[in-house]
Amino acid sequence: MDLLRFLQLWRRNVGDQGEDGESVFTLLRDLYGESHRRYHNGAHIAQCLLWLDRYADQVTDPDAVELALWFHDACYSPDPRGHEARGAKLFRQLAQGGMDSDRQNKICDMILYTTHCGHPRSDEEALLVDIDLASFARPWHQYVIDTAACRAERRQVDDVSFCLGQIAFLQAMLARPRFYFSTPFYTYHEASARVNMTRMVALLQRREQRLRHRAHRPE
Repeated sequence: MDLLRFLQLWRRNVGDQGEDGESVFTLLRDLYGESHRRYHNGAHIAQCLLWLDRYADQVTDPDAVELALWFHDACYSPDPRGHEARGAKLFRQLAQGGMDSDRQNKICDMILYTTHCGHPRSDEEALLVDIDLASFARPWHQYVIDTAACRAERRQVDDVSFCLGQIAFLQAMLARPRFYFSTPFYTYHEASARVNMTRMVALLQRREQRLRHRAHRPE
């Protein structure tokens, strides 16, 4: 994780009135370095920032996208439910005093959109949620590695339940008219993501069937 980059971002947007930038970076570094993280870690944030650098000129407020990226998985836990809301709350606490409430609200809303439950309302939100799902468009072998890393984070979930949950999520994403909302991701990465997701659904369905067959096989 890039200390200098974060400090420049924090100083541009929060200045000296909010929490000290180095302290905020240290907190984020420690959170993303927690032992249970295999995918939602500092490497994920670094990958997100590479995507942002590639398409930052497509939005008018790239700093808002970047701040949301730094915080969107900050509070990820083995039970990830609600972690986006916790990340937004953390951002608000740390930026308090150095950023006006309207901008705080904008960035917190963007963080909450990484639940991927709604349609983005702005170009910044569209780019943010697409960057968060950029892994789906990576080369197949890397996408498989990312999926395995996500599986390793959910140790409390049995294999069959994980397969079924992933299948349901992927099928819901494939059913959308557009998987990616932003213009650059839809133009350049939509087709690759759909090929990967379709292939992964078939792989997970075969694995789920094997697991069920093994569970019912006589000793």
